[in-house]
Order: sequence, then C-alpha cells, then structure tokens
Amino acid sequence: MAARTVRDFQVGLDIGPIVDAWAQSNHYGFRGMSPDGTRNYQRGNGILTGAMPLTIRQYGPAVHLEGWIHATLVARLCALFLIPTDMGIESGGVKGVLPRSMARGAVNKLLAQLGQPPIE
Repeated sequence: MAARTVRDFQVGLDIGPIVDAWAQSNHYGFRGMSPDGTRNYQRGNGILTGAMPLTIRQYGPAVHLEGWIHATLVARLCALFLIPTDMGIESGGVKGVLPRSMARGAVNKLLAQLGQPPIE
C-alpha cells in the first residue's frame, strides 16, 4: 500500500471555494498554505483514529490531490508497530481500515463535486 493516495486531474474552474466548503462540512480544518500554493487540511488529531491529512494544489486547470492517514507514535506503539506512519486511503488490506474508510468517504465527496471518479 502506498503511503499516500494521489490524484491528478483537470478542471475548468477555481476549486478553492469548493474545497473550503467541502472541508467545513466534512470536519477538515484548514492548516495553512504552502509557498507553492498547496492548501493543507486535516481531519482529527490522531488520538482515537489516525489523523487524516489532505493536500490540494491547483495550477491553472491542473489539480494535484493527496490524501492519507497519519498514525501517531502512540497509535503505532499500541499496534506493536504493525501499522506504518503514513498510509494511503484506498481500500484493501487490514491496516487502518476504519480511518481509511472515513477519509476515503469524505474525499470521494470532494471528488464527486469536482466531477472526478471516486477512490476505490
């Protein structure tokens, strides 16, 4: 399993307002913007389930999206280090099933709003 789930696609509109509205309705907090224009969001803090970061960057019509689960040291220790620090949100496997499913469901709502196929 990849450490991050990555999607690259094209859109014909400014995605900023759509992503901000999606983030608010799906409990993703805005964590700031990187110098390259990447918008950083995160759901949760990793205490009960893994933190669910999402980054998204738009260059003209090109959009680059990354979603993953980040497990804290405490969570990894409790799982005897059988789970990786970061893991993608696509389905499959038995590691981090609940947080991956939660993140995938939320990100798929955003992808649907942007006219993109869901993450399987």
